Amino acid sequence: MKAFYITSYKRPEGIVYGELADPVPATDQLLVQIKAVSVNPVDYKILRGDLKMIVGSGFPRIVGSDYAGIIKDVGGEIKNFKPGDRIYGAVPIFFRKPGALAELLITEPKYARLIPEGMSFEEAASLPVASLTALNGLRKCRIAYGKHLLINGATGGVGHFAIQIAKAREAVVTATCSAGNVELAKTLGANETIGYSRDDLAKSKGKFDAILDAYGKMDYKDACRLLNRKGIYASTLFMPTSVFSAFWVQLVFRKKLTSSNMRSRPEDYEEIENLFKAGKLKPLIENTFTLDKAADAFEMAEKGRPRGKIIIKI
Repeated sequence: MKAFYITSYKRPEGIVYGELADPVPATDQLLVQIKAVSVNPVDYKILRGDLKMIVGSGFPRIVGSDYAGIIKDVGGEIKNFKPGDRIYGAVPIFFRKPGALAELLITEPKYARLIPEGMSFEEAASLPVASLTALNGLRKCRIAYGKHLLINGATGGVGHFAIQIAKAREAVVTATCSAGNVELAKTLGANETIGYSRDDLAKSKGKFDAILDAYGKMDYKDACRLLNRKGIYASTLFMPTSVFSAFWVQLVFRKKLTSSNMRSRPEDYEEIENLFKAGKLKPLIENTFTLDKAADAFEMAEKGRPRGKIIIKI
């Protein structure tokens, strides 16, 4: 099969598009013909070697977590899926497990869901990591009717889903974005927009019940200043070193710092699917690449500040 994989953490020589042996499913696994994969920050961080302590150094390694495709074969123990089913999901790519950027993928049923009617492979592949991260972040921010929410990095992969989910919950949304993305943010559902630079944030007079930092790099001082008392800040890049800061901010300012990590329970997927079916959530896909151009997709994801999601079609 054709695949996009790494043979080392050296770039660019360690990045390869080439042939690998077809995988063979066990009796409790699915064999999937991949149609689309989306690119997430964790994927290019793996390519850079940032996560090698978790991912390991076994090569070759196929990358890519979010996928959508058609079941080609099922193990004998599996009863709830059949060949020909259109499925999507996110496969774990840590601890030497292969990713999805290949013509074929082996996965377990717990990492697969049927694609809802009317959803394309590209739309399905865009959803898991980004939309579920946004959903969990908004849950931790306790977003509901009338809550004033600031979304930092609002037109990126996580952010553009967060705007739509927050609006579906009838929150009042302010989005940080570049001047060129103001109209997009408002189209997605933002009530107001401000620039995302430190100076822009310093000029803001707004006070918010919660901040979802989809970009992950807002200064905690800015977050504390912009939050109401007992407000909540959730970041996609909340690190273990932030634990002391979180304790201090809670103690002194009565404000909460927490993480916006992906949660992938069946009810989470179901909530996202229902929003899609109701027309309240639409993936933004402006950039698509073929598998042989996957390196270009990763370059754009890492350095190009893309809007919405980047998709690799297979």
